[in-house]
Amino acid sequence: MLQKKSTRVRKEEIVQAALEVIGKIGVRSLTIAAIAESAGMSEANIYRHFSGKNDILLAMADFIGSSLMGKAATIAAGSRNPLEKLETIFFSHIALIAEHPGIPRFVFSDDIHLGHKNIAERLALRIGNYIETLTGVIAAGVAEGELKPGLFPRETALTLLGMIQFTALRWTIDCGSFEIRQEAENLWQNFMVLVR
Repeated sequence: MLQKKSTRVRKEEIVQAALEVIGKIGVRSLTIAAIAESAGMSEANIYRHFSGKNDILLAMADFIGSSLMGKAATIAAGSRNPLEKLETIFFSHIALIAEHPGIPRFVFSDDIHLGHKNIAERLALRIGNYIETLTGVIAAGVAEGELKPGLFPRETALTLLGMIQFTALRWTIDCGSFEIRQEAENLWQNFMVLVR
């Protein structure tokens, strides 16, 4: 007899399914029916766990926040040196995008920015926290002599995040036509030349 999955596990499966759908057809085309099909469950089961599409979108924003920004904060609080932390955060971000192509489609969507103010505000808050985390790691790198003296930590953090975002945007627009991990490796090596 199969064990019944917990509510937490079911919700995670639904969020993953929604991200998969968005990765294929975008936010605008996201429906409960499409999520149910992707998750391999009934629409009624989706509604047992979420009140509707907006509730799922909020859960996706939280998933992105905890998967990306939460992980960055954990790495930043660790015992490695600042440059190792920065590299781990950078490649963790790229790995998450490669695993979930729906993330950039979700984050860059006008349907989210203009149509769901509460979700856009939640994302903006998480991005702000992420920038502050990167800024702290970069400031420590400058202070410890791993990065060039005179670098502006916040602006360097924004440069790094911009590198990731533009690569993710290009990769999304090109429907994954280039290897994002290799592109990230090339960008990282160039970034190191600029900041060390």
